[in-house]
Amino acid sequence: MALISFAKIEEEDSYFLDIDEWPDWQAQFGNRQPLKLEIGFGMGNFLIEMAAQEPRTNFIGMDFYHKGIRKLMTRIKKLQLENIRVAYGDVRFKIPHLFKDGELETAYINFPDPWPKKRHIKRRLIKPDFVKLIGQKLAPEGQVYLATDSEPYAIEMLEYFNSEPQFQNQDHGSGFLESRTDLPKTKYEKNFINAGHKIYYLEYSRLGIATPAT
Repeated sequence: MALISFAKIEEEDSYFLDIDEWPDWQAQFGNRQPLKLEIGFGMGNFLIEMAAQEPRTNFIGMDFYHKGIRKLMTRIKKLQLENIRVAYGDVRFKIPHLFKDGELETAYINFPDPWPKKRHIKRRLIKPDFVKLIGQKLAPEGQVYLATDSEPYAIEMLEYFNSEPQFQNQDHGSGFLESRTDLPKTKYEKNFINAGHKIYYLEYSRLGIATPAT
């Protein structure tokens, strides 16, 4: 049923992309505005707010959550936001094909699944190879913003990004930012804050050094 539904979305809506090759983003958006990627957008609240706040920026959301994708596509159409494209698939396999090196200005990774059970930790998205991949796709001085309420996962993220020479942590103390006021709050983030959970925020800048693709 989901496959049929997605085929219909792809046929009727040019803003939805289920592809395995670079789509020429300038042609997709019809302009040369900066590209910003949200990895795992859930229900799309963050992406919608960012696109509304920054009409001169092009946003791409990538996820494989069918319900969230369908809901986001409906909202994009209702709000007539022309600066969002939705790419379907697992980011670990899609990002190498959909983006050229240095093409992204910013990447947002908000509350990725922490896979808390020990036997599932290997399923976590943030791993050294993935950190290196994001660095390759970001332009020099590009930014990565991360957020999680899982302390063990936050410590892993900190370790992996700090160990990658392409990145500079923007907090020179603990490495974690206490808050971030310049970005919208996701649905999960609001729920966690209301429940009294601590949120771990990380921000990294891509250094202006060349790193060959692997």
